[in-house]
Amino acid sequence: MTDSKIIIYFILLFVRSTLSNAQDKLLSPKAMIEDLHIIRNEIFHVHANPFTQLNEEKYKTYLDSLEVGLNKPLSVPAFQRKAMAALLPLGDEHAAVSLRNTSSRQNAPSWADSVVTNISYKRVNHLGYIFARSFATRGNQDLSTYKRCIDSIFAIIHQDGITHLVIDVSNNDGGASAVGNMIINHIYRRPYQTYSMNWRRSEAYQARLTSWGLSDEHYQKALPGEILHFPSKVMVPEKVSNPFQGKVVVIIGPETFSSAIMFATLVQDNNMALLAGEAPINGHPTHFGEMYSTLLPNSQLELRFGVKEWIRPAGRNRINKLVPDIPYTLPRNKDFRALIKSLQW
Repeated sequence: MTDSKIIIYFILLFVRSTLSNAQDKLLSPKAMIEDLHIIRNEIFHVHANPFTQLNEEKYKTYLDSLEVGLNKPLSVPAFQRKAMAALLPLGDEHAAVSLRNTSSRQNAPSWADSVVTNISYKRVNHLGYIFARSFATRGNQDLSTYKRCIDSIFAIIHQDGITHLVIDVSNNDGGASAVGNMIINHIYRRPYQTYSMNWRRSEAYQARLTSWGLSDEHYQKALPGEILHFPSKVMVPEKVSNPFQGKVVVIIGPETFSSAIMFATLVQDNNMALLAGEAPINGHPTHFGEMYSTLLPNSQLELRFGVKEWIRPAGRNRINKLVPDIPYTLPRNKDFRALIKSLQW
Protein backbone atom coordinates (compact mmCIF):
# COMPACT_ATOMS: atom_id res chain seq x y z
CA MET A 1 0.00 0.00 0.00
CA THR A 2 1.42 3.41 -0.99
CA ASP A 3 1.91 6.22 1.53
CA SER A 4 -0.98 8.23 0.01
CA LYS A 5 -3.34 5.24 0.22
CA ILE A 6 -2.31 4.65 3.84
CA ILE A 7 -3.10 8.28 4.70
CA ILE A 8 -6.51 8.10 2.99
CA TYR A 9 -7.24 4.81 4.77
CA PHE A 10 -6.57 6.30 8.22
CA ILE A 11 -8.58 9.44 7.39
CA LEU A 12 -11.58 7.25 6.49
CA LEU A 13 -11.13 5.29 9.72
CA PHE A 14 -11.06 8.53 11.70
CA VAL A 15 -14.20 9.88 9.99
CA ARG A 16 -16.11 6.65 10.54
CA SER A 17 -14.98 6.50 14.16
CA THR A 18 -16.02 10.12 14.73
CA LEU A 19 -19.47 9.53 13.22
CA SER A 20 -19.90 6.33 15.22
CA ASN A 21 -18.94 8.07 18.45
CA ALA A 22 -21.34 10.92 17.69
CA GLN A 23 -24.19 8.47 17.19
CA ASP A 24 -23.33 6.52 20.35
CA LYS A 25 -23.19 9.67 22.50
CA LEU A 26 -26.04 9.96 24.99
CA LEU A 27 -28.00 13.20 24.97
CA SER A 28 -29.32 14.56 28.25
CA PRO A 29 -33.04 15.33 28.59
CA LYS A 30 -32.15 19.04 28.83
CA ALA A 31 -30.18 18.92 25.56
CA MET A 32 -32.95 17.07 23.72
CA ILE A 33 -35.66 19.42 24.98
CA GLU A 34 -33.60 22.39 23.81
CA ASP A 35 -33.33 20.84 20.32
CA LEU A 36 -37.06 20.03 20.34
CA HIS A 37 -37.82 23.67 21.20
CA ILE A 38 -35.81 24.73 18.17
CA ILE A 39 -37.78 22.30 16.00
CA ARG A 40 -41.01 23.75 17.40
CA ASN A 41 -39.93 27.33 16.70
CA GLU A 42 -38.73 26.54 13.16
CA ILE A 43 -41.92 24.67 12.32
CA PHE A 44 -44.23 27.43 13.56
CA HIS A 45 -42.27 30.38 12.14
CA VAL A 46 -40.51 29.14 9.00
CA HIS A 47 -42.51 26.24 7.53
CA ALA A 48 -44.88 27.14 4.69
CA ASN A 49 -48.09 25.94 6.37
CA PRO A 50 -47.63 23.89 9.57
CA PHE A 51 -51.32 23.58 10.40
CA THR A 52 -52.71 21.50 7.53
CA GLN A 53 -53.50 18.52 9.78
CA LEU A 54 -53.58 19.97 13.31
CA ASN A 55 -54.44 23.50 14.38
CA GLU A 56 -51.84 25.43 16.36
CA GLU A 57 -53.26 24.53 19.78
CA LYS A 58 -53.41 20.79 19.01
CA TYR A 59 -49.96 20.82 17.45
CA LYS A 60 -48.52 22.47 20.58
CA THR A 61 -50.23 19.87 22.76
CA TYR A 62 -48.78 17.12 20.56
CA LEU A 63 -45.25 18.54 20.88
CA ASP A 64 -45.70 18.95 24.64
CA SER A 65 -46.46 15.21 24.87
CA LEU A 66 -43.25 14.40 22.99
CA GLU A 67 -41.29 16.64 25.34
CA VAL A 68 -42.67 14.86 28.41
CA GLY A 69 -41.30 11.61 26.99
CA LEU A 70 -37.76 13.00 26.92
CA ASN A 71 -37.11 12.16 30.57
CA LYS A 72 -33.97 10.02 30.27
CA PRO A 73 -30.75 10.13 28.22
CA LEU A 74 -31.03 8.82 24.68
CA SER A 75 -28.59 8.09 21.89
CA VAL A 76 -28.63 10.41 18.88
CA PRO A 77 -30.46 7.85 16.66
CA ALA A 78 -33.09 7.32 19.39
CA PHE A 79 -33.64 11.06 19.71
CA GLN A 80 -33.73 11.31 15.92
CA ARG A 81 -36.80 9.06 15.90
CA LYS A 82 -38.47 11.30 18.50
CA ALA A 83 -37.62 14.38 16.46
CA MET A 84 -39.02 12.81 13.29
CA ALA A 85 -42.27 12.21 15.16
CA ALA A 86 -42.48 15.98 15.73
CA LEU A 87 -42.72 16.46 11.96
CA LEU A 88 -45.51 13.97 11.27
CA PRO A 89 -48.42 16.45 11.62
CA LEU A 90 -46.82 18.69 8.98
CA GLY A 91 -47.86 16.38 6.16
CA ASP A 92 -44.63 17.45 4.46
CA GLU A 93 -43.16 14.52 2.53
CA HIS A 94 -39.81 16.32 2.23
CA ALA A 95 -39.51 17.02 5.96
CA ALA A 96 -36.78 15.09 7.77
CA VAL A 97 -34.39 15.07 10.71
CA SER A 98 -31.20 13.37 9.60
CA LEU A 99 -27.56 12.84 10.46
CA ARG A 100 -25.45 15.34 8.56
CA ASN A 101 -22.52 14.16 6.41
CA THR A 102 -22.88 10.47 7.15
CA SER A 103 -20.77 8.11 5.08
CA SER A 104 -23.92 6.56 3.63
CA ARG A 105 -25.02 9.93 2.30
CA GLN A 106 -21.55 10.68 0.95
CA ASN A 107 -21.44 7.36 -0.89
CA ALA A 108 -25.01 7.49 -2.19
CA PRO A 109 -25.25 7.70 -5.97
CA SER A 110 -26.53 10.99 -7.32
CA TRP A 111 -28.38 11.22 -10.63
CA ALA A 112 -27.25 14.84 -10.76
CA ASP A 113 -23.75 13.59 -11.57
CA SER A 114 -24.91 12.09 -14.87
CA VAL A 115 -27.55 14.42 -16.27
CA VAL A 116 -26.86 13.46 -19.89
CA THR A 117 -28.21 9.96 -19.23
CA ASN A 118 -31.14 10.94 -17.02
CA ILE A 119 -33.46 11.22 -20.01
CA SER A 120 -33.13 8.66 -22.79
CA TYR A 121 -35.15 7.55 -25.81
CA LYS A 122 -35.65 4.38 -27.79
CA ARG A 123 -38.08 3.16 -30.39
CA VAL A 124 -40.28 0.21 -29.39
CA ASN A 125 -41.81 -1.11 -32.61
CA HIS A 126 -43.94 1.79 -33.88
CA LEU A 127 -43.94 3.61 -30.54
CA GLY A 128 -41.51 6.06 -28.98
CA TYR A 129 -40.41 5.51 -25.38
CA ILE A 130 -38.76 8.20 -23.24
CA PHE A 131 -37.29 7.04 -19.93
CA ALA A 132 -36.95 10.04 -17.59
CA ARG A 133 -35.26 8.48 -14.58
CA SER A 134 -34.52 11.81 -12.87
CA PHE A 135 -34.75 15.60 -13.14
CA ALA A 136 -31.82 16.02 -10.72
CA THR A 137 -29.38 18.90 -11.18
CA ARG A 138 -26.27 20.27 -9.50
CA GLY A 139 -27.61 23.78 -10.11
CA ASN A 140 -28.92 25.94 -12.93
CA GLN A 141 -25.83 25.16 -15.01
CA ASP A 142 -27.25 21.69 -15.72
CA LEU A 143 -30.49 23.01 -17.21
CA SER A 144 -28.82 23.86 -20.52
CA THR A 145 -27.55 20.26 -20.73
CA TYR A 146 -31.06 18.94 -20.14
CA LYS A 147 -32.43 21.27 -22.83
CA ARG A 148 -29.90 20.03 -25.39
CA CYS A 149 -30.70 16.39 -24.52
CA ILE A 150 -34.45 16.88 -24.72
CA ASP A 151 -34.22 18.88 -27.95
CA SER A 152 -32.08 16.17 -29.56
CA ILE A 153 -34.44 13.40 -28.40
CA PHE A 154 -37.45 15.07 -29.99
CA ALA A 155 -35.43 15.70 -33.18
CA ILE A 156 -34.86 11.92 -33.37
CA ILE A 157 -38.54 11.26 -32.61
CA HIS A 158 -39.43 13.56 -35.50
CA GLN A 159 -37.02 11.72 -37.81
CA ASP A 160 -38.47 8.37 -36.72
CA GLY A 161 -41.98 9.53 -37.64
CA ILE A 162 -43.32 8.51 -34.23
CA THR A 163 -47.02 9.22 -33.67
CA HIS A 164 -47.48 7.55 -30.26
CA LEU A 165 -45.15 8.44 -27.41
CA VAL A 166 -44.74 7.01 -23.90
CA ILE A 167 -42.96 9.12 -21.25
CA ASP A 168 -41.91 7.08 -18.20
CA VAL A 169 -41.45 8.89 -14.86
CA SER A 170 -42.40 5.87 -12.75
CA ASN A 171 -39.01 5.78 -10.99
CA ASN A 172 -38.26 9.50 -11.14
CA ASP A 173 -37.67 11.02 -7.68
CA GLY A 174 -37.66 14.60 -8.93
CA GLY A 175 -35.14 17.40 -9.14
CA ALA A 176 -35.71 20.63 -11.07
CA SER A 177 -39.30 21.24 -12.16
CA ALA A 178 -37.91 23.23 -15.10
CA VAL A 179 -36.85 19.93 -16.72
CA GLY A 180 -40.43 18.67 -16.75
CA ASN A 181 -41.51 21.98 -18.26
CA MET A 182 -38.99 21.45 -21.08
CA ILE A 183 -40.70 18.18 -21.95
CA ILE A 184 -44.10 19.86 -21.85
CA ASN A 185 -42.83 22.44 -24.37
CA HIS A 186 -42.38 19.57 -26.84
CA ILE A 187 -45.63 17.65 -26.25
CA TYR A 188 -48.19 20.43 -25.73
CA ARG A 189 -48.62 23.58 -27.74
CA ARG A 190 -51.59 25.23 -26.04
CA PRO A 191 -51.52 27.52 -22.97
CA TYR A 192 -51.88 25.63 -19.70
CA GLN A 193 -52.57 26.37 -16.04
CA THR A 194 -49.64 26.27 -13.61
CA TYR A 195 -49.36 25.58 -9.90
CA SER A 196 -50.28 28.26 -7.39
CA MET A 197 -47.97 28.78 -4.43
CA ASN A 198 -47.92 30.03 -0.85
CA TRP A 199 -44.62 31.24 0.62
CA ARG A 200 -44.10 32.11 4.28
CA ARG A 201 -41.89 35.13 5.02
CA SER A 202 -39.36 34.43 7.77
CA GLU A 203 -36.17 36.05 8.94
CA ALA A 204 -34.46 32.63 8.90
CA TYR A 205 -35.13 31.99 5.24
CA GLN A 206 -34.40 35.61 4.30
CA ALA A 207 -30.96 35.15 5.88
CA ARG A 208 -30.52 31.95 3.89
CA LEU A 209 -31.37 33.70 0.62
CA THR A 210 -28.88 36.46 1.45
CA SER A 211 -26.16 33.90 2.17
CA TRP A 212 -26.78 32.39 -1.27
CA GLY A 213 -26.47 35.78 -2.92
CA LEU A 214 -30.15 35.72 -3.88
CA SER A 215 -32.76 38.44 -3.45
CA ASP A 216 -36.52 38.61 -3.86
CA GLU A 217 -37.80 42.16 -3.35
CA HIS A 218 -41.43 41.08 -2.81
CA TYR A 219 -40.36 38.53 -0.18
CA GLN A 220 -37.91 40.89 1.50
CA LYS A 221 -40.52 43.64 1.96
CA ALA A 222 -43.11 41.29 3.48
CA LEU A 223 -43.56 41.14 7.26
CA PRO A 224 -42.19 38.10 9.15
CA GLY A 225 -44.91 35.46 9.31
CA GLU A 226 -46.80 36.90 6.34
CA ILE A 227 -47.94 34.35 3.76
CA LEU A 228 -47.25 35.50 0.20
CA HIS A 229 -49.72 34.06 -2.27
CA PHE A 230 -48.79 33.54 -5.91
CA PRO A 231 -51.89 32.55 -7.91
CA SER A 232 -51.90 30.01 -10.71
CA LYS A 233 -51.15 31.60 -14.06
CA VAL A 234 -51.47 30.65 -17.69
CA MET A 235 -48.21 29.37 -19.16
CA VAL A 236 -47.57 29.56 -22.89
CA PRO A 237 -45.17 26.78 -24.00
CA GLU A 238 -41.91 27.96 -25.49
CA LYS A 239 -41.44 27.48 -29.22
CA VAL A 240 -39.32 24.43 -30.07
CA SER A 241 -37.92 23.07 -33.29
CA ASN A 242 -39.61 19.67 -33.26
CA PRO A 243 -42.92 19.81 -31.38
CA PHE A 244 -44.53 16.39 -31.06
CA GLN A 245 -47.90 16.21 -32.81
CA GLY A 246 -49.03 12.71 -31.83
CA LYS A 247 -50.59 11.05 -28.79
CA VAL A 248 -48.83 10.81 -25.42
CA VAL A 249 -49.17 8.58 -22.36
CA VAL A 250 -47.19 9.27 -19.17
CA ILE A 251 -46.29 6.32 -16.91
CA ILE A 252 -46.25 6.98 -13.16
CA GLY A 253 -45.44 4.59 -10.33
CA PRO A 254 -44.92 4.16 -6.58
CA GLU A 255 -41.51 5.87 -6.73
CA THR A 256 -42.62 8.97 -8.66
CA PHE A 257 -41.86 11.92 -6.41
CA SER A 258 -41.41 15.68 -6.04
CA SER A 259 -40.97 17.56 -9.35
CA ALA A 260 -41.75 14.38 -11.31
CA ILE A 261 -45.16 14.44 -9.62
CA MET A 262 -45.48 18.13 -10.51
CA PHE A 263 -44.80 17.27 -14.16
CA ALA A 264 -47.37 14.45 -14.17
CA THR A 265 -49.90 16.64 -12.31
CA LEU A 266 -49.56 19.44 -14.87
CA VAL A 267 -50.12 16.85 -17.59
CA GLN A 268 -53.23 15.44 -15.91
CA ASP A 269 -54.84 18.66 -14.65
CA ASN A 270 -54.46 20.32 -18.06
CA ASN A 271 -55.60 17.23 -20.03
CA MET A 272 -52.33 17.11 -21.98
CA ALA A 273 -52.19 13.32 -21.91
CA LEU A 274 -53.37 10.27 -19.95
CA LEU A 275 -51.47 8.89 -16.96
CA ALA A 276 -50.95 5.11 -16.77
CA GLY A 277 -49.50 2.89 -14.05
CA GLU A 278 -49.73 3.14 -10.25
CA ALA A 279 -50.23 6.05 -7.85
CA PRO A 280 -47.09 7.34 -6.06
CA ILE A 281 -46.71 6.10 -2.50
CA ASN A 282 -45.11 9.08 -0.75
CA GLY A 283 -45.61 12.09 -2.99
CA HIS A 284 -48.70 14.23 -3.55
CA PRO A 285 -49.74 16.74 -6.24
CA THR A 286 -50.22 19.50 -3.64
CA HIS A 287 -47.12 19.48 -1.44
CA PHE A 288 -44.37 21.48 0.20
CA GLY A 289 -41.10 22.33 -1.51
CA GLU A 290 -38.07 24.64 -1.66
CA MET A 291 -36.02 23.18 1.12
CA TYR A 292 -34.84 24.97 4.24
CA SER A 293 -32.49 23.29 6.69
CA THR A 294 -30.84 24.10 10.01
CA LEU A 295 -28.54 22.25 12.40
CA LEU A 296 -29.81 21.30 15.85
CA PRO A 297 -26.95 22.37 18.18
CA ASN A 298 -26.98 19.57 20.75
CA SER A 299 -27.70 16.48 18.66
CA GLN A 300 -26.03 17.86 15.51
CA LEU A 301 -29.02 16.56 13.55
CA GLU A 302 -30.17 18.43 10.46
CA LEU A 303 -33.78 19.62 10.39
CA ARG A 304 -35.21 19.98 6.88
CA PHE A 305 -38.59 21.02 5.47
CA GLY A 306 -40.29 23.14 2.82
CA VAL A 307 -40.93 26.89 2.91
CA LYS A 308 -43.26 26.91 -0.10
CA GLU A 309 -46.61 25.21 -0.50
CA TRP A 310 -47.35 24.17 -4.08
CA ILE A 311 -51.05 23.76 -4.93
CA ARG A 312 -52.04 21.73 -7.99
CA PRO A 313 -53.74 23.54 -10.90
CA ALA A 314 -57.00 21.69 -10.22
CA GLY A 315 -57.03 23.21 -6.71
CA ARG A 316 -57.52 21.91 -3.18
CA ASN A 317 -60.97 20.52 -3.90
CA ARG A 318 -59.46 17.72 -5.97
CA ILE A 319 -58.19 14.66 -4.10
CA ASN A 320 -54.57 15.16 -3.14
CA LYS A 321 -53.34 12.00 -4.80
CA LEU A 322 -51.99 11.37 -8.28
CA VAL A 323 -54.42 8.75 -9.55
CA PRO A 324 -53.61 7.17 -12.94
CA ASP A 325 -56.24 7.42 -15.67
CA ILE A 326 -55.22 3.93 -16.78
CA PRO A 327 -54.52 1.78 -13.67
CA TYR A 328 -51.87 -0.84 -14.35
CA THR A 329 -49.72 -2.90 -11.99
CA LEU A 330 -46.18 -2.14 -13.08
CA PRO A 331 -43.80 -5.09 -13.47
CA ARG A 332 -41.06 -5.17 -10.87
CA ASN A 333 -38.48 -6.03 -13.53
CA LYS A 334 -39.13 -2.61 -15.12
CA ASP A 335 -40.02 -4.22 -18.45
CA PHE A 336 -42.93 -2.07 -19.60
CA ARG A 337 -43.36 -3.58 -23.05
CA ALA A 338 -46.55 -5.38 -22.01
CA LEU A 339 -47.98 -2.12 -20.64
CA ILE A 340 -47.03 -0.23 -23.78
CA LYS A 341 -48.68 -2.87 -25.96
CA SER A 342 -51.85 -2.82 -23.82
CA LEU A 343 -52.41 0.94 -24.05
CA GLN A 344 -55.61 1.97 -25.75
CA TRP A 345 -54.64 5.06 -27.71
